[in-house]
Amino acid sequence: MTVDPILALQSLGYTEREASFLYLVGVHSGYFLRRQFSYFTERQRGYLVHHFIEKARIAGHIEVIDYGQGRFIYHLIAKPIYRLLGNAESQNRRRKGDGSIRARLMLLDYILENNDDHYLETFSAKVHFFTKVRSIPEVYLAGEAGRVSEFIEALPVALDDREHPASSLVRFVFLDEGLLSTVKFARYLDELTPLFHAVRVFEVVYVATADHNFSEAGAIFQRRFVRPQPQRQQVFDGFRASPPGQRTTTTAEIHPSFVTLLFHYCYPKLLRSEVQGSAHRSGGGSDQTVSPTYKQRTSRDG
Repeated sequence: MTVDPILALQSLGYTEREASFLYLVGVHSGYFLRRQFSYFTERQRGYLVHHFIEKARIAGHIEVIDYGQGRFIYHLIAKPIYRLLGNAESQNRRRKGDGSIRARLMLLDYILENNDDHYLETFSAKVHFFTKVRSIPEVYLAGEAGRVSEFIEALPVALDDREHPASSLVRFVFLDEGLLSTVKFARYLDELTPLFHAVRVFEVVYVATADHNFSEAGAIFQRRFVRPQPQRQQVFDGFRASPPGQRTTTTAEIHPSFVTLLFHYCYPKLLRSEVQGSAHRSGGGSDQTVSPTYKQRTSRDG
């Protein structure tokens, strides 16, 4: 018998909207801000958010992290909550470093603003989708250590068309929590390029609070996936986790898209080297068949 996690959370004394919000936090981020609850419930800051936070704090379901100057972050830590969500040992209940907390808050903002996508919410759901629905060898998911890439485990993966998962565009999200360079993004592409080619129709969304890395990230993406037509048939080898006889495959025509998303949200200043946000969006790109589609989006102020 499958237990409805929202109803299960309601049994702990939460309203349906509170339970739904806790579900999103527990599944995707583990951390949240007051304004994120207000945004989700479409309520102004005030009694309702205060009542919800106090209820969760008194019950021992969250811990309050004080970053000074009236800035608080709330961490969903209660093992019984995660057990109701089907993952009692979730990494989301573990205390993270400042940079990781920042990324998780950004992740939750992304989920709240893009809730029409069909997310592969668990690690097992991601592996099942790629290996069973798309029939992609699991080695294509491997990272540097020969196991499933940390980027697949930690970052959102969504389907644009939940009714046709076998052919849907697959949307991958990269979170720039205040990076000073694009080194991490280059490593992200290094690890996932074989998977992107196997998926064929995909979109990478680069989310950041400042646009200083957008141009270089777009150029890296273009160099990786935009080549003259005669070279579009790519042969990949050297996959880390498979024997030599199983490491070569030829990909079909791919349809890549690259999107930059600039957040103007306010976050506690967690990173001492943080680059300040910018109101400027990234430059555009080509929509031709041989090039990825470039888009730019910006969040609401908050």
